[in-house]
Amino acid sequence: MLKVGDHIRLVDEVGDGNVVELNGGKVTVSIEGFVYEVPTSSVVKVEFDDLVKPEDIRNSKEDSEKLRALQHRTQVEQRIDNARTVYELDLHIEELTDRYHHMNNGDILELQLRCCRQFIKEAYDKHYRKVVLIHGRGEGVLKMEIHRYLDRLSNVEYYDAPYRTYGYGATEVVIHR
Repeated sequence: MLKVGDHIRLVDEVGDGNVVELNGGKVTVSIEGFVYEVPTSSVVKVEFDDLVKPEDIRNSKEDSEKLRALQHRTQVEQRIDNARTVYELDLHIEELTDRYHHMNNGDILELQLRCCRQFIKEAYDKHYRKVVLIHGRGEGVLKMEIHRYLDRLSNVEYYDAPYRTYGYGATEVVIHR
């Protein structure tokens, strides 16, 4: 049973947030600073954010050492894979959310930039060496704002992404360690 303040996830979309209000068969949720009213059936309560229930985890020293070694080995392998992989983010609003029809241009740009910042941080944390931000051609407002953001970062350089792959609407970002 949902109640105000519960942490929820959307069923058919990417996104999680909190319950703000309950209205019969509908629930008002706050997701990334935006408030939506959705059917109760389209959200699920997040009980825990892990695949393993806390009571299923063994607490012995030997098990925790094995788990730590396995996690370290997995992280190293992931870093090697990530250094070779190009990580892409399509910033066209229809790729980020289905709930953009009520948004004005400022709200759309704000969401796109928030996703961009989160994506760059995630790429850095996951040790990706190169990422591509697909912003489209348009009037160039999004591209200009992305470049302004990237200019403030000391550990990146950026270029127009390869034309053959992306046309004129993408920026390639190289992340330095």
